[in-house]
Amino acid sequence: MASVLKKSTARITEDDVAFYRENGYLAIPDALTQKEVKTLRAETAALCRGERGAVSQLPDFSPGDTDGEVLNRILCIHHVHRISPMMYDALSHPVLVEALTRVIGPNVKCMQSMLFIKSNGKPGQAWHQDEIYIPTRDRSLTGGWFALDDATPENGCLWVIPGSHKRGILWPQRVQHDPRFDCAHETFRFPYTDDDAIPVEVKTGALVLFHGYLLHRSLPNRAKSGFRRVLVNHYMSAESLLPWHNLKPGERMATADCREIVMVAGEDPYAYKGTQMSGQPQVRSAGDGGCGDGRQNVRS
Repeated sequence: MASVLKKSTARITEDDVAFYRENGYLAIPDALTQKEVKTLRAETAALCRGERGAVSQLPDFSPGDTDGEVLNRILCIHHVHRISPMMYDALSHPVLVEALTRVIGPNVKCMQSMLFIKSNGKPGQAWHQDEIYIPTRDRSLTGGWFALDDATPENGCLWVIPGSHKRGILWPQRVQHDPRFDCAHETFRFPYTDDDAIPVEVKTGALVLFHGYLLHRSLPNRAKSGFRRVLVNHYMSAESLLPWHNLKPGERMATADCREIVMVAGEDPYAYKGTQMSGQPQVRSAGDGGCGDGRQNVRS
């Protein structure tokens, strides 16, 4: 499939980079064109219908179900880039790559994609830090969050605690049973309160970057109708190893390195190891306390 993704015209300023360094997040409006948004929305429906290939735990649908009825049954699909050329192209969208190379460095790799649907009534995710789920050696983990709908407090936008990434501490987690959230764990014992959080309200087509140590969460979609569709990918410096999987026999923690990656900028210093793409995309069901396995449960 030919890419419809546009050539970059946006420029990330020094002020943008400074804002990201200080606050741990950055919102970039109009990163996607309306044509790109429309195309990615259509691709979302095709993925949810199983038209792009096998998706584990995909619900059954009737042939006459509308796209809205299909989308309403799914909260999130992990690793959509494995079967969708369109989502694969989006990993290296020019505006996103420009931003990543400014805040991470010239050599950037991606290890995960997640497609959130989040229809009205669906839950959010409790306070967490993405680095808990995807460990890096150099604290370079960065989320790239494309809004396919307006994101508002009413429909479950991101909330962040600005600057909470700067100390570089991974705070502990505990089991929670709050029905507002779809996963069983939340981060706690950090020196902030909910009053320190701000909503990241953005318009359709915006890109939000956020640091792997940044405390963030989202609340349920309480809008009367509609979706909060988001494509969020995770990136890190290519120089950093990715000790994401369980150790293999004879492997040392210091050299453990998952190679299920996609390079999006620069050179891969570990290219001699090769890369792989295994497994299939997986639906994360809402409200059951489960977030998938240890490689698939980053939340946003």
